[in-house]
Amino acid sequence: MENSLLFFSCAYKSEEGEWITLADRDMVSKIGKDKILSMLNSTKNHRSDVRLEVIPEPEVGLSELRMESDGERYLFTLLEYGDNGKFLIRSKSDFTGVPRLVDFMGEPFPASEVITDFDFIKRVFVELLETGNVSYELMDI
Repeated sequence: MENSLLFFSCAYKSEEGEWITLADRDMVSKIGKDKILSMLNSTKNHRSDVRLEVIPEPEVGLSELRMESDGERYLFTLLEYGDNGKFLIRSKSDFTGVPRLVDFMGEPFPASEVITDFDFIKRVFVELLETGNVSYELMDI
């Protein structure tokens, strides 16, 4: 992320059915980790879309950490570009379920990408915010 900046977006659907935008591509350096985690916490148990994006997109390295929620489960992925330019999608590395597709908001996704562990999501966001990276121990290919 040498010449790139990290941006944060966060929105959730209220009980009344209105989308509430808490951040819209706001620079992480201007918001701060504590406020980002507070906004992330406010999305728990709501339909939501939260992401950290590297802009401009790098040729190699992390591109986007994204969490979408249907209110109960979370589609959680980390997108990056490998050394060979190949686009990689990383998901929770200690997934123990059956490798199969599951329905998430009407679309099929690998079961390893659809999780219920919100604390894990927060831990990954913290690691990225503190180090600029996410270890393969947390999220793998």
